[in-house]
Amino acid sequence: MCDESVVPSFQPTDEWREDWPYDVSTSVQVLASVTGPAATRAVQSFLKPLTHNPDADVPDGVSLYYQGGFTVESTPPAAGGAWQILLTSAGEDGFDSLESAADDLTAALRATPGEVQLAWHELPATQVD
Repeated sequence: MCDESVVPSFQPTDEWREDWPYDVSTSVQVLASVTGPAATRAVQSFLKPLTHNPDADVPDGVSLYYQGGFTVESTPPAAGGAWQILLTSAGEDGFDSLESAADDLTAALRATPGEVQLAWHELPATQVD
């Protein structure tokens, strides 16, 4: 990996952890923005072991994957932008599943040769049916 890579671990804030308004019907999400010359290769290495759902009802350009207790929506960069990787989980183990997914993403990006940058964005909890 190049010295210019910046791939921080996901460190959830207390406020994000406390935002659990719907009990077990709460979906927690974090968005990862991945950039850099090796971003595509790094994201593909993260997605490769996941199960792809090509029939998912997602917007054009978005791909849905899942594994265990989490889902991943990936959107490739447009015009030199960032890969957008939305990690989502719900239920009693929602936080644990999401943090495990974030750890997997971080590990895949760090293991990929070349320059990669990662930025995390906590999203508000939502209610699931």
